[in-house]
Amino acid sequence: MSYAVAGIEAGLRLSGRVDYSNASAAQQAGEAVLATLSAGEWRCELSALETGSSVTAAVLMAWQRYALAHDSRLVLTQAPERLVAILAASNLAEVFAVEHRLEGMHAS
Repeated sequence: MSYAVAGIEAGLRLSGRVDYSNASAAQQAGEAVLATLSAGEWRCELSALETGSSVTAAVLMAWQRYALAHDSRLVLTQAPERLVAILAASNLAEVFAVEHRLEGMHAS
């Protein structure tokens, strides 16, 4: 399965699998959704993400930069445990607020 980006109230949902072949398209799709939102705290709901990888982290970081440039902040919700670990190992954990982690998701 590839990725899907959908708008939700005050944010977006990322699902599926983000990899090298679709990361740029996923980034652009997410920024298109974020462009429709009012400034403030934006949610990125990740419960249907199939895997958390460094590529996914890079897309989320690009979205966070986009949010900050628009006087907003991206908050990750339902983030897979593996993705949270990658953010921490990359010294990016402080960049994101992470709410409601999903435990036990160790897909690669």
